[in-house]
Amino acid sequence: MAFPIGILSLHGNVLIVLKPGGGSYDLMLIPKIEAQLINYKIYEEYTPTLNKLEFFQGVFLPFNNERQKMLMLCLFNMGIREFISILPQESKEELLCLLQQDLKE
Repeated sequence: MAFPIGILSLHGNVLIVLKPGGGSYDLMLIPKIEAQLINYKIYEEYTPTLNKLEFFQGVFLPFNNERQKMLMLCLFNMGIREFISILPQESKEELLCLLQQDLKE
């Protein structure tokens, strides 16, 4: 199987992607409708350093894309269906609107 430049391989729904400059790699999670199991390597890659949750000036996990990584880990592990099921109706409507706009672009 051929992958786009920079992608080393695909293990389930986890892409292994070369970091810019080479020599190392990142894991890229692909959340799906249903929940997916994680392993310790994924957990370690997607949780903050020393597993400490921080906030600074009202922002949760403000450094080094930690908030985005934690959200991706949660979405991957809980599944998109369960995530949507816990959203209030107003948030579901806003999400639908954003998705429709994004798909048009």
